[in-house]
Amino acid sequence: MSRTKAYCSPADILTQMMKDCQLIDLTVTLGEEYPTSPIWGVPFMKTPFNWFTSPQTDMRGEYMDFVLHFEEHSGTHFDSPAHAIPRPDTGLPRAAEIGRMTVEKVPLEQFMGPAVVIDCRDLIGTAGPGRSAMITVAKIQTWEQEHGEIQPGEVVMLYTGWTDRFYKKFPEGYGLDRDCKLYKKSEGWPAPEPAVMKYLLKKGVRHVVIDAVSMGPIQADEATHWAGLEEGMIFTEKVCNLGLLPPRGAYFIFLPIKVEGGSAAPGRAIAISPKAC
Repeated sequence: MSRTKAYCSPADILTQMMKDCQLIDLTVTLGEEYPTSPIWGVPFMKTPFNWFTSPQTDMRGEYMDFVLHFEEHSGTHFDSPAHAIPRPDTGLPRAAEIGRMTVEKVPLEQFMGPAVVIDCRDLIGTAGPGRSAMITVAKIQTWEQEHGEIQPGEVVMLYTGWTDRFYKKFPEGYGLDRDCKLYKKSEGWPAPEPAVMKYLLKKGVRHVVIDAVSMGPIQADEATHWAGLEEGMIFTEKVCNLGLLPPRGAYFIFLPIKVEGGSAAPGRAIAISPKAC
């Protein structure tokens, strides 16, 4: 007498799970009226390539199509190790083998994991014009005392509220980074000190996320990038809506466009979060 085992496919499991969850979009909108990166670089541009022209007058046919032109750090994007670490054959300072880890070579699994959301908004207003308040190891440890130790494979998300406040169409969008970083007229976004990356790496964290312009502070941007990226970490920057997530319990996914040899790439960031939160 044969027995038939009940089988739940991945599709069945995900379908059931999503009945009790919600999808939260953590991605800022790209557009010609929004701030891009870097502030002195190439703006986002969208140029019509074809606009419903008739086949009698244009062989391209009746459809709409645009050519997009943007810097690879525009909008919600991630930094691969190659962004800050040169290849070993370049002879440049800090060159290492991890510098060959470009966009298309980052393991897919590294882009996702259980979300740990650390509220850092209390640091805003403590740094002064043209500077970033520092997110310290002590700040991370204080969060752990309340919510539990950070575990290997978790994605640490630093909630500053910066993009929610300033990623807007111009002129409000100038507050994102031009006024604080270039003109030094206002305070910058809170950002982690290099020691935070070393602390998280020891805990098995391979992906850190921030809802601000950069993972590094205005006054020492490179050092924080070096500390994480040289060990194979990746950073996702300029996300939004982190206030919609609980400190624990959501699952984060970022899927960048796959660019050969790229140092960074924009994409879509989402969270799967319990409906109760």
